[in-house]
Amino acid sequence: MIKGKKILIVEDEMVISLEIAATLKRLGYIVAGQAITGNDALKLVEETDPDLILMDIRLKGNMDGIEAACQVSDRFDLPVIFLTAHSDEATLERAIAVSPSGYLIKPFKDRELYSSIELALHKHDIRQRIRPERIVREVQSDLAHLSDVSALVISPRGIIIRANQKACDLFETDQDDLCGTQITTWICTDTPILDVLSGSEGSILPYNVAVRSLGGTIKKVNIEAGFIAGEEGRIRGYLLAIPHVC
Repeated sequence: MIKGKKILIVEDEMVISLEIAATLKRLGYIVAGQAITGNDALKLVEETDPDLILMDIRLKGNMDGIEAACQVSDRFDLPVIFLTAHSDEATLERAIAVSPSGYLIKPFKDRELYSSIELALHKHDIRQRIRPERIVREVQSDLAHLSDVSALVISPRGIIIRANQKACDLFETDQDDLCGTQITTWICTDTPILDVLSGSEGSILPYNVAVRSLGGTIKKVNIEAGFIAGEEGRIRGYLLAIPHVC
């Protein structure tokens, strides 16, 4: 067992949540916290830095577990195991679409929970060692080597992962405020920027766009980009470069 790992429980039935917490403690895990809504879960992820999330699919509030898992994937890159009493085909298809690390049907046995957690943690550890995004971050460090251009690394969903100092200067902010935000917050285009990057609209880079700084200043720029390839040729992110202001 991977001892001492912190697990966040997201379950809107408190009795079930308490039962899961007790089981996790018996198995030797640390309960990072217990949330009952998707919004609460995202806040607790930031506050507790868990290693894995057990996520009920059906949650109260305006965000269900699948949507919450999408945001966790984009913002925090953590393994998520779905817990649900609903195994209908439509729910299963939605769950599979966000590539969870596991899927348990309630009620489940302690051994099933333990096996799912251990496998999910192991697979996530392997991905972290070999994933292209990590390699890019390590090779590029904080992108300081690209000192002549404003450089950003963004996820396939458009979340800014890293930014160099020149990019921070361009947007008149710092890396803490840039990272975790949508690229569309800062770049204005007639065609959605992710469509431009993926080539789905037939756009050709370099591409002329307008960027908006934190202070509201609008500047015309050219952008160049390259994709970060993942397993089986899937795009795992983009390296975005802004050579100069027009």
